[in-house]
Amino acid sequence: MRFTWLEHMNPSVKAVTILLCGVVLVFTKSWKLNLAVMLVCLAALAIGTRCKWGMFCKTFGPALLIAAAVFYSGLVFGKPDTSTEQIYAAATMGSAMLMSSRILAYVSMGLLFALSSDREEFVASLMHQCHLKPKFAYGVLAALHLLPTLQQEWQEVRLAYEVRGKRKGIFGPLFNTLVNSIRWSENVAMSMESKGFDGDGERSFFIVTEIRATDVLIAAAALMLLAVGMILI
Repeated sequence: MRFTWLEHMNPSVKAVTILLCGVVLVFTKSWKLNLAVMLVCLAALAIGTRCKWGMFCKTFGPALLIAAAVFYSGLVFGKPDTSTEQIYAAATMGSAMLMSSRILAYVSMGLLFALSSDREEFVASLMHQCHLKPKFAYGVLAALHLLPTLQQEWQEVRLAYEVRGKRKGIFGPLFNTLVNSIRWSENVAMSMESKGFDGDGERSFFIVTEIRATDVLIAAAALMLLAVGMILI
């Protein structure tokens, strides 16, 4: 049985907790702690979410390649040139491990938030808990819903170029897609105004988020676990 306690956590509290953990990691110099954070994030995804591992692998796979490239660069190009400086080889290895493991830690924390949070609930929590104005919140939400349409439009424009026998360049289809996106954004703005949306008056909400005691406990436990890791590792 897979629990979904992480998916039901308040998105704003989750985002603040992850940001605080990321800030704390900046001031640490332990690659073991970075790897421990990565493993904890992977365990939380496996236990507390209904994670789509195909999407996870598509994102985490390139991060592994980047981390490996950073490790190799730090190990090879940071190696001392003379034999009298070989005593710094261990420090070079530690520096390479620190930079590469930090990439994996930050990517894991980002994926933990992205794969366990609903975008509509996150925008709603920004309004209710962070007091973001509705006109900005709904603008962000409209832009997020527009992304799949932009992807489909990009494919259709490239197909139209192929049918006409033109070269499949980047700037032509990109320009047409951007023009259509501006047109769609104007239509969305006019439709919101025609429905009486001004973003300043009192209004009801379909999604109302709250901060529960379990959210605070999970956030506190995450920060305490990081603090214990900084002491022990």
